[in-house]
Amino acid sequence: MTMKHSSYEKDGEMGGGGMMGGCYTYPASPATPGKVTPDAFFDRGVYMDGSMKMDDGKSVRIWGFYDRAAGGGMGSKPFPSPAIRVTEGQIVHTRLVMDMMMLHTIHHHGIEPSWQNDGVGHVSWDVDRQYTYQWRASQAGTYFYHCHTNTVLHAEMGMYGGLIVDPRPDPNDPPGTKRVFAGGPAYDLETVWAADEIDPRWHTLGADAGTCGADVGLNDLNPKYFIITGVDGAKSALTAPGIAVQMNRGQTLLARYINAGYYPQRIRFGGLTATVVASDGRPLPRAFQAQSLEASSAERYDCLFTPTQAGVFDVTVEVLHWVTGKVLGTARTRVTVY
Repeated sequence: MTMKHSSYEKDGEMGGGGMMGGCYTYPASPATPGKVTPDAFFDRGVYMDGSMKMDDGKSVRIWGFYDRAAGGGMGSKPFPSPAIRVTEGQIVHTRLVMDMMMLHTIHHHGIEPSWQNDGVGHVSWDVDRQYTYQWRASQAGTYFYHCHTNTVLHAEMGMYGGLIVDPRPDPNDPPGTKRVFAGGPAYDLETVWAADEIDPRWHTLGADAGTCGADVGLNDLNPKYFIITGVDGAKSALTAPGIAVQMNRGQTLLARYINAGYYPQRIRFGGLTATVVASDGRPLPRAFQAQSLEASSAERYDCLFTPTQAGVFDVTVEVLHWVTGKVLGTARTRVTVY
């Protein structure tokens, strides 16, 4: 990748116009318009040399965002990227700092900010130095964030993470009460099931692959691995802490299910019944019960489980071909009820 930069400093932030592969000219990232003091702040850097080991012993290259404030630096290489969790009504700043000569963005998926803060390359700008996205958490729910530069590849490479907006605490609730949304149902435990598919061939490409018009096969996705929240669903996700759930009868589990892949998915709850209360960050007019759900790419569901019987329940995500509906592969995790 070759890039040309003309950088400048404004309001303490560096910005620069860049060129990616000689095909696109990017406007310089300005200072955040109308910038105010935030209620919550997140500091993200980018890594592009991560690796994920699969259950068959092979590894694939992973890119992602890391928390610059956590002290681990790029060496931590978390996948998925660290969650952004805020409270409804807060003004949020997400600063993206580039530690390398590369272009990326952060798009907060499902949030409705100003166009300057939407993080969609070409519509606003790709960040080649740093930029602080400013947005308001207007609605409690399950969202996610991802890079929106050469999106089809960068999201596949792992540049995404969960984004959760909690409702404001209800002063009439007992201390410690957790609700899905304001006035909504309460829950005791929580998990995020972000299901994704991985085509190892895509993970050998460069960041600007296909941006100059060359056919690099980004229309041909042949997944070999099927994962849940960054863990191989062939075996590891059955016991992975934070993904596999252990709970007691009478407790209520909130499962935030995200289709983080490109293919449609069908999630089966292994004999458990879900009460589906929200979709794509919005409460449903009427909750419904389901033993399985189908979801398109980027679709999210908030599912509540309150099992009354002990048992081991395997949750299975089937990845479906978007034309034939054929099951291309599965990922599994587990809910154990005592």
